[in-house]
Amino acid sequence: MSVKSAALAALARAYELNGLKAEPSIARSTRPEFGDLQCNDMMRLAKSAGRNPRELAAEVAEAARGEEFAEVSVAGPGFINVRLTDAAVAAEATAMLADGSLAAEKVQPLRTMIDFGGPNVAKALHVGHLRSFVIGESLRRILLEIGHDVLSDIHLGDWGLQMGKLLLGAALAAGWKVGDPAPFIDPRAFDAMTVDELGILYRSGNAACEDETSLAQARMLTTRLQDGDPLLTAAWGRMRAISLVAISATAQVLGAHFDLFKGESDAHAEVAPMLADLVARKLARESDGALVIDVAGDGLPNNAPPLLLQKSDGAALYGTTDLATLRQRVRDLGAEQIVYCTDDRQALHIASVFSAARTAGYADGVELRHATFGTVRGSDGKPFKTRDGSAASLGDMIDLALAKSSEKVTDGEAATAVGLGALKFTDLSTPRNTGYVFDIDRMTSFEGRTGPYLQYAYARISSILDKAEEAGMVPAEMVSISHPSERAVLMECLWYPHALSQAAQQLESFEIADRAYQVADAFSRFYADCPVLKADDPLGRLATCRLVARVIGKCLELLGMEPVRRM
Repeated sequence: MSVKSAALAALARAYELNGLKAEPSIARSTRPEFGDLQCNDMMRLAKSAGRNPRELAAEVAEAARGEEFAEVSVAGPGFINVRLTDAAVAAEATAMLADGSLAAEKVQPLRTMIDFGGPNVAKALHVGHLRSFVIGESLRRILLEIGHDVLSDIHLGDWGLQMGKLLLGAALAAGWKVGDPAPFIDPRAFDAMTVDELGILYRSGNAACEDETSLAQARMLTTRLQDGDPLLTAAWGRMRAISLVAISATAQVLGAHFDLFKGESDAHAEVAPMLADLVARKLARESDGALVIDVAGDGLPNNAPPLLLQKSDGAALYGTTDLATLRQRVRDLGAEQIVYCTDDRQALHIASVFSAARTAGYADGVELRHATFGTVRGSDGKPFKTRDGSAASLGDMIDLALAKSSEKVTDGEAATAVGLGALKFTDLSTPRNTGYVFDIDRMTSFEGRTGPYLQYAYARISSILDKAEEAGMVPAEMVSISHPSERAVLMECLWYPHALSQAAQQLESFEIADRAYQVADAFSRFYADCPVLKADDPLGRLATCRLVARVIGKCLELLGMEPVRRM
């Protein structure tokens, strides 16, 4: 039982003795001089019970006292403060050290699908994909850590009119001007192309589509591709493969793991029977020649516009393939929980798809969750760009971070870990909905709330443990407390299981990033105040160091960062 759980159990008993029918809540104390934990329930409960909150708090505090608490006191209008005994802190730290999961609170496992890809064929990865890959990968690890059965999917943008425009660009590059562009498309021409060259073709085709005649040709190519034209399918397949290789290489650099590499195209065969099902059950209706489904709930107002499923010309849209994909994930993969990790501009779209899925019965009993995130900004407050003013690619950001870290860390492997860690920690160390400013000098600093600061703290602790091992010193199995700074860092460690649970419940990696920083910061004070190898009880101090190293190391792992043992 964690120290938080012990305090909650004591409060629950005290509530029952005092006739309070409520679940107690407890948090870290905002005033450490008053205690370790604080309960702020009394004002709310006293009002409903017609009691004086301070008097009620005093009665609850008296009933909650136990041997694990050094003090249970009342402050202000009715705050209950709990101070743990050093023995209770040490005992919980010892149990945590012996537990391979660091006392993580496991949950009933759910088959969980997490979609945090969404890159498009023939388009270079951009700034937004950094957030998607980094946040998505961290959430994947967090959900796995608490016990869920997780599958991740990149959900490639490889279908629809954008493919017709890309094929049209290929025809233009081959000399097409009028008539049928398909004969100008040679699948073999793509074999030596890069994703950047595909991007040039797409931009050419997209620009041409400003003309209605060319747009009609792009739509025709799209229809023929979706109908299975052999030549266009071969060309599309090669372009898709080129993009997927480039995307996978960048994902590997960032440590983003995908179990599935599905795309919008994989839902194409699902669309027609799904629409027929919705029409047959009178859930989809005609509106101005188009097919729509009404949506409400999931944060949508009652007058939210319907989700467009099929245009008047028969074309399906993103909402159609997204709904079909969700249906497949539940039916074919057994998804019990589905998490979408996208920027906040897609909130309305995703909520509409969720609502349509529930209306259609495609997600009965399935937990649908949307982890939105804000944008990456430059120092001017606008979307981040390179120094020449062009839109920054994900590659540009990675190169900047690696170049800056190599100026500060001489070892090549460590420099790579530090550079990528700097990017990831900056992305995850603020609540995901807030966005952040891309400041390469600040994020690669070894001081303050940064990734390099955490990695350096881990390396410093590892150095202490390595020196102890060389001297034949084995950390004690029992954690003990011999200084206030040692107690403080252990308390920060003991809050890790709660941070993990909160991160999973809120889909918020910030909880883990903040826990890592708080532990590292407390360790810095402990390191300054308390000798380890030359202490009176070095083996006890080494036990503290080992627990701190494990907690920081686990947090770095959950953030997708590599712990660095030497710098």
